[in-house]
Amino acid sequence: KPAFPTCECNKMLLMKNNLRKPRTRRLLFGVTLLLIFTAIVPARTKTSLNDGWKFLRADSPNAGEIVFDDAAWKAINLPHTWNVEDPWDDGPGYYRGAGWYRRELPPLASLSTKRFFLFFEGANQVAEVYVNGHKAGSHTGGYSAFAFDITNLLKPGRNVIAVRVDNSFNEDIPPLTGDFNFYGGIYRDVWLIAAEDLHFTVTDHASAGVRITTPDIARGIGTVAVDGTVVNSGKSVRTFEVVSTVTDDRKRKVAEKISRLTLEPGRETKFSHSGNVKTPRLWSPDSPYLYTIRNTIRENGRTLDEVAQPVGFRWYAFDGEKGFSINGKPEKLRGTNRHQDHAGLGNALPDRVHVRDMELIKDAGFNFVRLAHYPQDPAILDACDRLGLLVWEETPIVNYITNSAAFAENSKNMVREMVRQHRNHPSVILWGYMNEIFLRVPKGQDDLYPATVELARHLNTIAKEEDPTRPTTIAFHGNDVYNKTGLGDIPDVIGWNLYQGWYSATVADFGKFLDDQHGRFPKRPLIVSEYGANADQRLHSIEPRRFDSTIEYQRFFHESYWAQIRSRAYLSGSAIWSEFDFGSEFRGETIPHLNQKGMFTSRRVPKDIHYFYKSQLRKTPVVHIAVRDSPKIVSAGQNEQAISVYSNLPEVELFLGGRSLGKKSFDDARKGTWMVGLKPGINKLTARGEKGRMLTVDSASVTFEARSITSAEIAVNVGSNASFMDKDGRVWLADQPYSAGSWGYVGEKAKRIFSRPPDPNVLGTDSDPLFQTMVEGLSSYKLD
Repeated sequence: KPAFPTCECNKMLLMKNNLRKPRTRRLLFGVTLLLIFTAIVPARTKTSLNDGWKFLRADSPNAGEIVFDDAAWKAINLPHTWNVEDPWDDGPGYYRGAGWYRRELPPLASLSTKRFFLFFEGANQVAEVYVNGHKAGSHTGGYSAFAFDITNLLKPGRNVIAVRVDNSFNEDIPPLTGDFNFYGGIYRDVWLIAAEDLHFTVTDHASAGVRITTPDIARGIGTVAVDGTVVNSGKSVRTFEVVSTVTDDRKRKVAEKISRLTLEPGRETKFSHSGNVKTPRLWSPDSPYLYTIRNTIRENGRTLDEVAQPVGFRWYAFDGEKGFSINGKPEKLRGTNRHQDHAGLGNALPDRVHVRDMELIKDAGFNFVRLAHYPQDPAILDACDRLGLLVWEETPIVNYITNSAAFAENSKNMVREMVRQHRNHPSVILWGYMNEIFLRVPKGQDDLYPATVELARHLNTIAKEEDPTRPTTIAFHGNDVYNKTGLGDIPDVIGWNLYQGWYSATVADFGKFLDDQHGRFPKRPLIVSEYGANADQRLHSIEPRRFDSTIEYQRFFHESYWAQIRSRAYLSGSAIWSEFDFGSEFRGETIPHLNQKGMFTSRRVPKDIHYFYKSQLRKTPVVHIAVRDSPKIVSAGQNEQAISVYSNLPEVELFLGGRSLGKKSFDDARKGTWMVGLKPGINKLTARGEKGRMLTVDSASVTFEARSITSAEIAVNVGSNASFMDKDGRVWLADQPYSAGSWGYVGEKAKRIFSRPPDPNVLGTDSDPLFQTMVEGLSSYKLD
């Protein structure tokens, strides 16, 4: 039907009947156009408030008042954090305290017929919001959205909003501690929402106002169930329709339901719809097909409010023996972890950077992402729906809890917020609510063990009440305390964060641990929720070892773990720790204040290990010469170097300067290694592989220098098994025992020593690896 048949017909009649009355014709025609224009103005508007703020990194009395001099404050735009720089300096800690933000609202529409809401996607971690000097509300928790109805605080003309944000430590607010920075500020988008008096709720834990499920997908029919809340903020009784319309990706209507309701003023009511879509296309990682459901409030033919959400038809299951399946087909969860952290931005990432992160993850071939360790930006969930990335999302209850009523209440509220805000996304398959919760229990507080188990039961129940369609999960660190306390019996799926071969034991113990857990608890679905090792692109070794942070050890670690994961059919999946390096102020290590276990640097530069996973997971051809992390090789006289190639092709040929070094066959390891005699200067390498008639080529260059005792300079990284390139491009060679005609440490009891991470930050230098190692027990150091 035409959108406005009455208006259109009237317009035609008026034009016909008034051809001889120009003035009247023009007047009535104008009225008709005005009616049409009024009808198509959107009932709900969403205006960005990201620009034009003034900011002060301090507490300030009376800063919430409407009349206040903020002229000296810093002009900023959102997203914003006040901790972009101080986590990276040599001073201990970073600013954790209060900060203030102020700005004026844009000119507003009629205050008599509209409701206005301030919607914050996230502010860390306690926010107090003032409008024209009056408190609109407060929110506790740094990782979920919140919204306040500010209509009654507004006035004609100038309106001022002020926000006090505080990221101070608070024993009643999770997270208490964590291996990531608790950046302060309004670090996500802020919106002004204007809605009609009759509208879908906005302030219900900042949810979409509607809940969408697909409870039945069988016999070629998909059921869509919708329920939600409508609010009447006006002064009269309203009779209206709620219309739920499902459209496919070409905007064709495939299902619709209508309810007629009456609502008293100042009240709210629930609605519920259920409809069927014939032969729905299924959503999956390989084919993330999305429908759209539009829920509309109409009164006398006029649209008063509308919210649109994605719909994906899929079903899935976790099984202790068979692993994970989706839409009835086995599918190993092949994934990674992601923190909302970026070099130069902290956690204040614009949406385009969030989305780009998800695209990088998908491009590598992953089908699963764990959002660690907190709910993340709405743009992330939208991108995962579109790209086909399955999501584990969790609340920030990390390391240990506080046994207090306030901590428990905040934890419960965080679960409710997470679920209500993100449950409509088909990409979400797991709700998590704790991570390594017994890792740092303070000594002498053994009462926290039973208290944690009791809290977990409550959180598990809330997650099930809010969303009975999805399983729950917790991530444990590699300790049997979770089984002994009974915590392992509460969630539906168990995640294990395992670092054998890094923080403990050897890489071979990784598979043994998993087999032991599966043998003892065969019905428990298991996911390896974390595994990883440091990698500093400045450090290299021909004899890599645990804790050395060399690129070579990271590659060895992941190659071993991946083979063990792939061989265990009972595993539902795994997630690398992590996809991107991220800030962690307390860490020392070779790059202070950085957790450097990523597949990418914090600036999103890929490390060579990224291409190992790409060769394992991508179906399209991959060929990568793994030398990008070591473009300059300096050796103590040894020109033959191991050069590896990652590829998913059956055979690859490597060339040095146009000369073939031979072909190698590639098996499931997806790796081939050649011993290449490099010459001084630039060496050009090319790798070629074919599949069918498609040729895939990768090229890279390596600069090689040979150092001997006769060289103009020798720089030695004393005590280290690794060479190190400093910021000036100087390569400090790995240390060695003395041999005649060379250099090195002397003594039968001499041994190289370096401390396990997290090492203390070495002050006054960016070359920390030079000062974190030593030789102990030597009788002398000799250079011939």
